[in-house]
Formats: sequence, structure tokens, C-alpha cells
Amino acid sequence: MEESSSKIRSTWNVDIGVKPKLNRPPDFTTFWVRTTQALDGVDPALERRGRPSPSRTPIRHESLTFSSLGSVRIGGYLLEWEDDKRRPLVVHSHGYGSQCAARWDWARRGVNVLGVDIRGFGVSESAVPKRSRWGYVLTGIESPERSVVRGAVCDYLRAVEVADELVGDRTSRRLLHGVSFAGGLAVMAQGLLRYADLLALGVPTFGWAEGRQFFVRTGSGAEINRFLQERPEATEDTMVVLRYFDPMNFAPLVKCPTLLGVGLEDDVVPADTVYPIAHHLDGPLELMQFPVSHSDRPEEKLWKQFEDRWLGMALSGVPEGFGKGSPAAE
Repeated sequence: MEESSSKIRSTWNVDIGVKPKLNRPPDFTTFWVRTTQALDGVDPALERRGRPSPSRTPIRHESLTFSSLGSVRIGGYLLEWEDDKRRPLVVHSHGYGSQCAARWDWARRGVNVLGVDIRGFGVSESAVPKRSRWGYVLTGIESPERSVVRGAVCDYLRAVEVADELVGDRTSRRLLHGVSFAGGLAVMAQGLLRYADLLALGVPTFGWAEGRQFFVRTGSGAEINRFLQERPEATEDTMVVLRYFDPMNFAPLVKCPTLLGVGLEDDVVPADTVYPIAHHLDGPLELMQFPVSHSDRPEEKLWKQFEDRWLGMALSGVPEGFGKGSPAAE
């Protein structure tokens, strides 16, 4: 591996491209006010079930089930330290087409963790009984109210609310985490709730709805492109719907410190779709750039440094000068 490909460049010492204008629909704010009100009207009806934990581990493991938008049942898990110490709370989800695995590695570092399987995936698969033949992201694309992504955002929001109910009174710092699909959801959730003290995002998807179609080669963006190639007459209406779920449009609402990881080579979430989100974030930002993401190349192991960085800040706090020219991690 060449030395230049093994380094991670931080903050604003690199060119992150142009800053696209926000593309919010005229009723963007009203739509999300009504959506969160609809979610508030759904009783979570939380159910908890104990799960086995490794021997001699003072961490409680529970399966969770709760109701989200549309009263569908959503599943997740909780790893909670069995003590009275105030600890950081990490809420996370999963990638597109994937599901959560219990992050014992994070919990053992000293944090409480809640993970949620978004509707249509993992233990929440039955919450989307009929998905579009073009792909998950096209389910309900006829209108923003029917879009499956609206429900997905609400599932992440509800997971944050459940986490706060369960361990919020013993939480020292609140962190929302997401990579790829979950990264986009985390941006939207934070923009709506403004709950987190720190946002940890790895290659958040759905960014820059208009430009995304020119860069992606696979994943949810490719599903959208295939759909529009077959139905070009639907392009304008489809793009309008996608703008309601563009993390770039939520970024100005994010005021908390954000650690943002980007892969310079990525066919699923290209860097040029992540940078527009970075441009519009309204809080302190540290950008960590990696050679690759969404790949099977050996350089993927460098992402461990991203994980160590945000876990360190969850445990010890955001350092003074964060986002103001911190040295590159190597």
C-alpha cells in the first residue's frame, strides 16, 4: 500500500467541492412538523425481554419492541451497564439491506448502546409487508407521506425517544451514530430532535438528491436510477419526494459537533454526495477522509480509527478546538 493511501486527512485541509443550494420543498417544515406530531400520537407500547449476556459481564442485554409511525412494530436491542454510573448513550442503526448486531465491543468500552432495526429490515422486516419491485427506497415513492423513508426516519426518532426513556436519567453524553443508510437517518433525526451532544456519521447516504444520480453505481441510488430510466416521465415527481428525505436539507438544523467519515472511493455513497451535507452542517465539524468505503479492500481497516475517535469523544468529551484544524489521524 502506498503511503499516501494509508493516511486520513482531517477537517478543512482538503477540497470538498462546491456547496449546492438547499432544495427543500416549499412545505418541508410543515411536512415534518405534521410527521413528528403523527409519531407523537403513537403509543410506543414498549416491550422488553432479557437476553443472555456473556458470563461475568456486568452489562444487561435486552431485546426491545416498540411501535412507530403507522403503529407498526419495530425491534431493537439495549446493552445497559448494571450500575448507577452516568455513562454515554449511543443510539445506532444499520446499513441499507442489513440489520443491527449487538455492539458488545462498544459497550465494553463503557457506554450504553441502543440499536434499532429499521422497518423492512432484520427483526423489523414485517413492518414493510410489500416493498416496491424497484427496491426498498422506491416503496411509496408516489408521495412523501407514503414513502418508506418517512417511516424509517420515524423509526430512528422513536428509538432515540425509547433510549432516553430507558437510560436518559443516567446519561452523561448523548451520541447518535450511523453509517451509510443509518448515517442519513441520523442526520435527519438530529435535525428534527436536536437530541445528541455528538453526531458520528460514516458515509451518510441520500445526500444531494439532484446530484446523487450522477455519481452512484450501486445501492439505493442505483435502484432510483434504474427506476427513472424505465419511467423517465416520473423523474420530476420522484425528485420532489426525495428532497423531503435529503440529509443536506436537514444539515443546517444540526448544531452539535459532528465527526464525519468519508470514503474517497465509494460506489454506493460517493464522496461527492457526502460533501454537500458537510457544507451545510451548522456546528463544529471534523472530517475524516479514508481511501475507500463500501468495499472489500484492505484499507477498510483504517475505519477503526474513526470508531476510536468518536468513542473517545463519547467517553471523554469533545476536545477544545474540535473542528478547527485538528491534526490528521494516521
